[in-house]
Amino acid sequence: MELSNLPFEELIELRNRIDGIIRSYKDGYLYICKVRSYGRNWTENVNNLFELEELCSRYDGEDGIVDVYSTNPNLKDIYNYGDLMYIESQEDYDNWYGYKQLERLIPEIKKELDTWDNRGDAPFMYRPTFKPMYTRGDLAEYELKLGVYDMSFVPPKSYHNL
Repeated sequence: MELSNLPFEELIELRNRIDGIIRSYKDGYLYICKVRSYGRNWTENVNNLFELEELCSRYDGEDGIVDVYSTNPNLKDIYNYGDLMYIESQEDYDNWYGYKQLERLIPEIKKELDTWDNRGDAPFMYRPTFKPMYTRGDLAEYELKLGVYDMSFVPPKSYHNL
């Protein structure tokens, strides 16, 4: 196909159409990409290896970092500044992520509640200004949830250890 004779506007339209086809192509694997950039955090779900490589290239440590969790067993050769982790399934990832969130949240709530309860002993400038949004009851509920959490999930594994 000879493209040099096409008008500029048609070239742009053709490029956008091709780009859309490439981005909508699904290679059958799951790619969960946790992006951290300039204090912002978000999740991107890409459809194929091309999009993943593009995302990892965009967030190569200078403008941000992307942690990749994928069911694709062949990602050892991908360069990524962040984590590159293999997961068995979306369900395993969701259960593992929920467990890690509880594990992280409980000590934070404990510390916040203890600081609030002992605010009278702290110098004025170190006293918390606002009452914590969690209660001791919430903390007990989260601790109970963590204690009976269904641990039947397979946690992510680094591609470097596969």
